[in-house]
Amino acid sequence: MTLTEAEVADLAETLYEAFDTKTPIEPVTETAELTVEDAYAVQSAVLGRIRADPDAVVGHKLGLVSEAKQEQLGIPEPIFCQVLPETVVDDRTVDTDAYIAPRVEAEIGLLLGEDVPAGASPADVLAATHAVVPVVEILETRYAGWTIPTAQDVIADLTSAAGVVVGETLRDPRDVDLAMESVVISVNGEVASSGVGAAIMGHPARAVSWLAGRLPDVDDGLGAGELIMTGGITAAIDVEPGDVYSIRFANIGSIELHAT
Repeated sequence: MTLTEAEVADLAETLYEAFDTKTPIEPVTETAELTVEDAYAVQSAVLGRIRADPDAVVGHKLGLVSEAKQEQLGIPEPIFCQVLPETVVDDRTVDTDAYIAPRVEAEIGLLLGEDVPAGASPADVLAATHAVVPVVEILETRYAGWTIPTAQDVIADLTSAAGVVVGETLRDPRDVDLAMESVVISVNGEVASSGVGAAIMGHPARAVSWLAGRLPDVDDGLGAGELIMTGGITAAIDVEPGDVYSIRFANIGSIELHAT
């Protein structure tokens, strides 16, 4: 790390205040130089301020799972963050006043029935998966105008995490070809975005395998009972009050959201 503990704490407090008050700020790299390690340290400190229970975790989320997005932000690997209970949206309503500038994207979620240790293969990940679920991530940046100049900025800012909506349908991973699983997002009945599971590093399980190997440097790893959000497979869509968002996967279920 290049930052001192005090510098990490200061940046985390700035990001937490933006998260808490919904007041956008300038990217943290405007005032500090961060390594990737620094950025994850800041992220961890922000999470510590948000969580009510220090041991509570819903799971983990992946981001920048496509090579195109990685090249855009100049990072050679995906990014990740813990998913906290405080970010789970239990109903199907997106209150736009509760966010700065929310966006939604579709993801394939894996519910783990067993721990996934470092070194686990994609086949091991699937064997450890209890069920596949449809997921919608509500994205949010604490940076003004969605200005994210570097990967360190987005990592520190919780990888743009704000909310997660988990579908009610559970599918056995052995019954679904996740690489070929497709999804369409419609807004007010008009198709707005689509994608397929192969966009996630070729296969969602491959992304989770990578994450299992990367996490020992950051936290306790992937445990049984966790939800793993494998990364966006659609373009992120701006959320506007009054709009209805229909997220329909080919085989694993659907979610409908109403924005207010």
